[in-house]
Amino acid sequence: MRINLSNILKHLNKILIYLFIFSGNILWVSGQNFTAAFIKTVTFNTDENLNPILPLGSPIKIAFDDLEADQKNYRYSIQHCTYDWEISNLQPTEYINGFQSFEILDLENSFGTYQNYTHHQFEIPNRNTRIKISGNFLLTVFNEDDEICIQRRFVYYEPLVVISAKTVRDRSIEQINKKQVVQFSIFHPNVVINNPSKEINIQILQNNDWNFVKKRIKPQYYRKNEIVYRYNDETSFLGGNEFLHFDTKNFNSSNVNIVKSVLENHYYNTYLYPNSPRNYLPYTYFPDINGGFTIRTLNGSEATTESEYTNVHFSLKADKTLKKQENIYVYGAFNNYAFTEENRLIYNKKSKHLETEMLFKQGFYNYCYAIKQDNSVDISSINGSYQETENSYTILIYFKPFGQRMERIVGAATINSKQ
Repeated sequence: MRINLSNILKHLNKILIYLFIFSGNILWVSGQNFTAAFIKTVTFNTDENLNPILPLGSPIKIAFDDLEADQKNYRYSIQHCTYDWEISNLQPTEYINGFQSFEILDLENSFGTYQNYTHHQFEIPNRNTRIKISGNFLLTVFNEDDEICIQRRFVYYEPLVVISAKTVRDRSIEQINKKQVVQFSIFHPNVVINNPSKEINIQILQNNDWNFVKKRIKPQYYRKNEIVYRYNDETSFLGGNEFLHFDTKNFNSSNVNIVKSVLENHYYNTYLYPNSPRNYLPYTYFPDINGGFTIRTLNGSEATTESEYTNVHFSLKADKTLKKQENIYVYGAFNNYAFTEENRLIYNKKSKHLETEMLFKQGFYNYCYAIKQDNSVDISSINGSYQETENSYTILIYFKPFGQRMERIVGAATINSKQ
């Protein structure tokens, strides 16, 4: 009798995944931000497809395209996470009514496109799954072989406290033209907080990007039913610069920032004008959507299944410093701010530019260039940083009373640096 070792390992892998799911824990990869190579255009029904931060009970519609177009069977799983985005020790019945994991049944094939794909979508809450508490959550999508294909974070909050916030310029002379400072107060007349420094945690996100977050900041001082955070350094962010953009909604006409879109070898290719580093230039206002994207097409009537995919060619002029860099990436919400070989720029000795190319579904996209460092992301060295830049800041209030296992998010507010 011949034993097939690969089949045994495959079945063991399935068993391990199921054990993790039913024990209330799940295996995750890539720091909770993963997309398989054949999956493209993971979208939410939130504005500009930024990471969802919504009131508890609000619907979240998740969609994605499978470029292998073979109508795979997918299922989703939802895990509750702690303040630090580790899997919590809560049991699924404590945060979900219904099923923690369920099949994704809504799918449709693309129509009349050169690049075939299958469009999958589902919505939370649904009749099988309803989240019943606020907090951090990790969404994972598996294929029929129990391989992780997508992982994304989302947040539900309860509007139990009121947040008054504003942005101001940094007080230090060295940073006054580069940084933006978030200052805010929490009003909680209907929530009893006995020890704010122990029971309250906050997170401040810039443009709903989890790579740019301030956390574990203690209250500065208290008043009656008010907790005040009026720091400078502790809540200061580099302003960065406005995002660059391109729009591929129409292949039949010229478009700003696009040299040409051509049909080559049965696929569309879109060539962008070369970009230059902007760190030495004065600030110029270009309206953007803070790194997000929107799917749309003028070459079909249904954007979800009739939009084409195009290979977008990026080019960044490289000086002596940049051409030696091996960790410069095209950066944006189009792949949830991930760093992969696909969006990494490679120096071309012939053109003397840093270049890469990626598949994008037709639509309007924001992007910039980022340098990946060991434990941080630098978008200012190439793009510049200006206190005038338009950014959004979201403040999340985490509340865990003494002696309780469950940490809730009792408030959230988003402010704009231009207002």
